[in-house]
Amino acid sequence: MSLAVLLKLVQAVPRYGRLVYCLYRDPRTPRTWKVGLGLSVAAILSPFINVPEIVPVLGEMETVALLIVAVSASTRFVPEYLITEHEAAIVAGTSYFHQDMHKAVQQAMEKRHRAG
Repeated sequence: MSLAVLLKLVQAVPRYGRLVYCLYRDPRTPRTWKVGLGLSVAAILSPFINVPEIVPVLGEMETVALLIVAVSASTRFVPEYLITEHEAAIVAGTSYFHQDMHKAVQQAMEKRHRAG
């Protein structure tokens, strides 16, 4: 695996991760997409499907690449306006992901303040 491919994978993971999170949280996203992607991810991460991982880092990167391919391929089944809307919200920092992270940080700060 070349360094350029590795760099593209590293850059794609956070973007796709946030997009998937937002699409899963959006009630307008088709349930069939949510189930289909969930099954795909489960199959990729399943210990019963043994992808040879002779070289430590490359084996994990293959798994990451398969996950990105699954997410990328599955987005064809989500209305384009939802993807565009969520990508814009991610860039603006107003997505479900950002809102939930902000709430989690606030709750952690409150608990820390109460405890100490």
